[in-house]
Amino acid sequence: MRKKVVAILLATAMALSMSACGGSGTSSKSSSDAGSTTKAETTTEPEEETSYQSILDDYTKEITDATPGLVNEYNTESAEKAGDINALAELSNAKITKLAEICNEGVSKMAEIQLKTGDDYSTYEEWAAKLQDVYTQQSQQITDAYMASAQ
Repeated sequence: MRKKVVAILLATAMALSMSACGGSGTSSKSSSDAGSTTKAETTTEPEEETSYQSILDDYTKEITDATPGLVNEYNTESAEKAGDINALAELSNAKITKLAEICNEGVSKMAEIQLKTGDDYSTYEEWAAKLQDVYTQQSQQITDAYMASAQ
């Protein structure tokens, strides 16, 4: 029975975290700088134009850099909640949500590029899926820590 409860909680956590990083493709449009920049602005902004690849690279790094700290936080905080499967699941979900927030931010930036350039929606979906794959792989580390502590 206990394994069944753990499996249900884990499935729920994964479903919630996957939907959290789904990215609806809608975002608020920026009404500023419709393409004009001054020399002063270019000294503070990188000259490289933002691309799907650069967003994927930046947010992949951000997610992978955040993961070990979140796993450590989970392991530290889970000691207090040992034996309480619901509290452990909530803690795991909270840590996974932090990764989902990073992923969502990157997916939103990709959506902005798609809207700005008029790229086909499938192009956006392909790049967003790559970032979501990184998120899924990294969140698995938190799920693994949860599974180890829930036994």
